[in-house]
Amino acid sequence: MKKLRYIFITLLLLSAGIVSAQQSLSLAQCRQMALENNKRIAIAGRDKERADLITGAARTNYLPRLSAEGSALFSRSDTKMNLQIGDFPPMDFDLDINRIYMADLSIEQPLYTGGKITSGYKMSQIGSDIAALNKALTEDEVLLETDNAYWACVQAGELQRSALQYKETVEEFYRVVENACDVGMKSQNDLMKVQVQLNQADLQLHRAENGVRLSRMNLCNIIGLDIQSEISLSETFTESYVEINPNATVFSRPEYTMLSKQIELKQYEKKYVRSDFLPQIGILGSYGYIHGAKFNGVHVFDNRPSFSAMMSVKVPLFSWGEGTKRVKAVEREIQIAQLQRDDAEEKMQLELQQAINAYNEALLEIRLTLKAKEQSEENLRISRDNYDSGMETISDYLEAQTIWRNAKTEHITAKIKLEIRKTEYLKASGKL
Repeated sequence: MKKLRYIFITLLLLSAGIVSAQQSLSLAQCRQMALENNKRIAIAGRDKERADLITGAARTNYLPRLSAEGSALFSRSDTKMNLQIGDFPPMDFDLDINRIYMADLSIEQPLYTGGKITSGYKMSQIGSDIAALNKALTEDEVLLETDNAYWACVQAGELQRSALQYKETVEEFYRVVENACDVGMKSQNDLMKVQVQLNQADLQLHRAENGVRLSRMNLCNIIGLDIQSEISLSETFTESYVEINPNATVFSRPEYTMLSKQIELKQYEKKYVRSDFLPQIGILGSYGYIHGAKFNGVHVFDNRPSFSAMMSVKVPLFSWGEGTKRVKAVEREIQIAQLQRDDAEEKMQLELQQAINAYNEALLEIRLTLKAKEQSEENLRISRDNYDSGMETISDYLEAQTIWRNAKTEHITAKIKLEIRKTEYLKASGKL
């Protein structure tokens, strides 16, 4: 007796250690971990950073450009000549360019570019907005994937508990029939019928255990844990509902806003293309120094720095209609983007209505399966009473057990569907 007690206490301690080693996670925690560890979100985040850097670079086009340049020439050749021009006396010509040094500091400032700089900057801003929307869309997709995995894990646990309860019920009935068979009150055939049911219960429990293990591995993979991690879920069903708005729209969805931004981007691209065929005005200032060139022993330059300024004006006059054709080509792209948005809007509206219908159907399924489960429990109780009083066969009672098991499974599945349909509706309406 003491040995059995020792074994029992040891098993309890081991069980407590296993439970304490498990990480208990709620749906909110799983969502947060998925957002932090998902590779697609990380890629979308880097893309947003890239777009912001491009916007910063485009902003610098408004500012002056400062540059410095220097050069040096070393040569061994001398240019010496004796020239006689007409009746003039002969003249020595000695050009010394053995060592020439030059340095120049210049500043450029565009004054008017036909809107090219402004259009380019606006396009970069829209690109940054699109990158942010893409990140939000990726997060919504990851949240939906996480919710599916989480509730699949909950479902697997519920089904495991249901399968275990069903097996215990069949085992208890098997012992009753076995005892009755031992005293000759039941036939061996009756016992075999219960044994078949017990085998089915064992198989269902084994499948449920595999489902628990695989669903946990899938959830761990999505939230960034090792797939062999021991986790437990801190909640089952939220038993909460969302208020369905029959007039809900898709205008707040990231997908729709991204398509609208694409249209805006094309409109600025049209201005950007048109700027190539408008006047360009800019100014250039230069501060330079040249030293080294001599003519007949005298420095060609006075060895003092010099300043110069220049204004440049470029006016396109004729390009065989290139500008008009390129602008019209972008206009066609704008029309295409508008048509794509309109087509996507119709599909998203259909998806939203399907999500609303699916959610309402899930609510109805919850009520119907709950009623069916309660009826199956009452039917099982009556069937057992009838069997014990000899008014019902073993086959009838086993059938009542099967109906009860199926009703519980369907109710669990309905509860899972409701949780998933809830997330799908929130995503389809842009509220996730």
